[in-house]
Amino acid sequence: MTIVEVESALVDQSKRSVKLPFAMPQVYGFLGHAYVLGILQPYEYAQPWIHTSYIQLFLSKHYLNDFQEYRLDFYPDLMIAYGNMPWLRYRQFDKAMIKQLNIDIHHYLIMQLERKYYVVTYVDEYYIHNTICYQQNHYVHDIFIYGYDLDRQVYHVALFDKNRQFSMQEISFEQFYQAYSSEIAQSHKLISSCSRVEPVDYNETKYGSGAGKFEFDLKLIIEVLQDYLEGRNTTERLKLQQHPMEGYFGVEIYAKLHDFVTRIMDGVQNFDVRPFHILWEHKKMMVARIQYLQQLGHLSKETTLLAEFTQLEKKAYTQRNIMLKSYMSDNRTVLQSLPNLMQEMQNDEQIAIQKLIEELQQSKF
Repeated sequence: MTIVEVESALVDQSKRSVKLPFAMPQVYGFLGHAYVLGILQPYEYAQPWIHTSYIQLFLSKHYLNDFQEYRLDFYPDLMIAYGNMPWLRYRQFDKAMIKQLNIDIHHYLIMQLERKYYVVTYVDEYYIHNTICYQQNHYVHDIFIYGYDLDRQVYHVALFDKNRQFSMQEISFEQFYQAYSSEIAQSHKLISSCSRVEPVDYNETKYGSGAGKFEFDLKLIIEVLQDYLEGRNTTERLKLQQHPMEGYFGVEIYAKLHDFVTRIMDGVQNFDVRPFHILWEHKKMMVARIQYLQQLGHLSKETTLLAEFTQLEKKAYTQRNIMLKSYMSDNRTVLQSLPNLMQEMQNDEQIAIQKLIEELQQSKF
């Protein structure tokens, strides 16, 4: 495809390049979180949603029973096809429909980006440079596109690089087309887009309906913290919207992670760093939440909670690195210290969260 052909997609001919705002996210263990937080993190009006949403953890019974996968994640999990989320407006399409309508994929992407819509779709990473699979293995994974440059013929994208690090980089139009058009990539139909909703956009909607509103609710934060501490299924709160999810919630996940580590040491479970990476990210978000609540005046500057949760984060980071070292060296004996370290961290965390709940209950609602 030539530059001239791509230019025909432009509504505004001055927009030869577009790079939508996207920041390095605080959570990136699963890409659904990375995409959302990369868009919303810099904005103050999104902070109440962020600091209410990243409290609860769950481990899916579906993944455990059907795939023997210990998939630890935040609740809500977001996945890729997010919905019903404040501050983001969604559109969903599929590859087959684009093909049937004879729409060139570059035209589609450029039109979306020009209108300030970020795009998520699936590609074959065999064709994407600086990925683990480049020119080695055909592997389908999602990719996040947040900009283009017509003169340089590149897209700005976010994905995991060859070092398994979440990164923001550039890929050529040609590489993207090969990766997108790959036969195995075409079997994954999803192509979706989202744009950030400004508060003024919400205020202009009729009766204030639709996306774009989430008010700070200290009572809700306390309730979700109690769910975590007592191992309650938070999805039970949403029966009017969806069927509750089956899984292990809050502190219940520690027993399952203990089983997970034991099975790896016994050689009957594959290595997977992700559960311990998510566990570390959870503690990072707890530290950020304490700081946010201090800023709002719901926790005193003198509270010891910030130091306590910072220490929990350090412990979780150590455990993540132990799992990573064991994986990289293929040495299962490295994991022998993990069960005791997890039990110690769980005990400390339960004490800290109970203290956090009590201090927040003393605050004004």
